[in-house]
Amino acid sequence: MKRSRSMLAPIALAALAGQVAPRTASAVDLIADLGGPAGFGTSFLAENDDSSSTEIDISRGFPGGLRYFAGTYRSIFVNNNGNITFRGAVGQFTPTPFPIADQPMIAPFWADVDTRGGGRPGRNGVWWDVRPGQVVITWHNVGYFGSHVDRLNSFQIVLRGGTEMDEGQFEVEFRYARCEWTTGDASGGSNGRGGTPAQAGFDAGNRRDSRVLPGSRTAGVLRLCRTSNVGEPGIWRFLITNGRPMRSPQRE
Repeated sequence: MKRSRSMLAPIALAALAGQVAPRTASAVDLIADLGGPAGFGTSFLAENDDSSSTEIDISRGFPGGLRYFAGTYRSIFVNNNGNITFRGAVGQFTPTPFPIADQPMIAPFWADVDTRGGGRPGRNGVWWDVRPGQVVITWHNVGYFGSHVDRLNSFQIVLRGGTEMDEGQFEVEFRYARCEWTTGDASGGSNGRGGTPAQAGFDAGNRRDSRVLPGSRTAGVLRLCRTSNVGEPGIWRFLITNGRPMRSPQRE
């Protein structure tokens, strides 16, 4: 049993995001041309359970910052447990139903990630890369608490800007390449399933505004690898407009 750090206050569950039937049943590849030993960049978290990065400056990627709900942010925190936050690090391992009161968050897969199971370089790790117009955070073949690696998940957040976007807009893309577990042991899980499963989505941290992806906090969250809101299996894409997530159009 472990005690959670940086607990977040629950409010209520938001409406599900729209879903488009995928073309195939296969998951998408991760972006892996970013340099470093695994292709996901040169910055990473050491093997850990419930730890986070220090504050990461993203001004190289977004000089004007990211407008997310009511705030504009020039830095992020990468949390081992499948999310990024904007006001500080969060170590909470069991996902609280959105919306929450304390912390603006973007979560591709908020659950009890544990990377202490080890493995070859590039396996079971959390990485990030910041470059002009793009920030990529990768959870690659990560296990679950306590130090289990019999089931693994791989997913990414991609934050994108660009000259084609209006001022204050940016795109968030969730990429799901491998979905095998939902829950750590300390969240009531057994063999990576059951208990309180992972949650995916967006939260303003204002007790009111949020958006969750289908299957969040149920066993169905594993279907994120096979479903999509843009017709590409394993990809969920949102355009943040006036600080709020809207479904992005399909790309040609």
